Amino acid sequence: MNSDSRHEPRLRERLRAETARAIAAAAEQVFAERGVRDARMEEIAARAGVAVGTLYNHYADRSALFAGLVESRRQELARKLDGRLAGAEGEPFLSQLRSFAATVFEHFETHRAFLSIMLESDSAHAASPSQAMVELRRRVDALVARGIDQGALREQGRELWPAMLFGVIRGVLVHDLRNPGKLQLDERARAVSGFFLHGAGA
Repeated sequence: MNSDSRHEPRLRERLRAETARAIAAAAEQVFAERGVRDARMEEIAARAGVAVGTLYNHYADRSALFAGLVESRRQELARKLDGRLAGAEGEPFLSQLRSFAATVFEHFETHRAFLSIMLESDSAHAASPSQAMVELRRRVDALVARGIDQGALREQGRELWPAMLFGVIRGVLVHDLRNPGKLQLDERARAVSGFFLHGAGA
């Protein structure tokens, strides 16, 4: 067996992974621009630089592609937040809160088109939020529990704190989507922590 044949499986796997990333990036843009119902597989394939047949080798249809994209971005966000929560454990709550918010904003800044899709979906289905937002809320719950344990948040009203923090983060995401580049990432994280912990009173 020559060295080329030994490397072929790894090369094929790397090419497949790169193709999948290109498809996800193209699909994210097309779904955001056209809407899920009007997005066409042909346009996604063209933007990804692949043949339509290649696209169908990865996904059975448009619905499967959309579901795959949502799941991929959800997993990515969950990994980032879990890593941030694990790495910040034991730090003062203010530091944890700011780094958590910065991680959320950084993820959605990288995937701005995905944020647009998620917010549109959640607005249309308020009773059934996207899985990405459910994952975010679950980790907000864990962060708030840390704040209460540290004495940084009051025990009284604890059932409302996660919803309030989630609402502040979501509000900043919407603002940034409508006003891209207006606030730096660190400014957004500081605004969330300041408002959540101290309110907007003078």
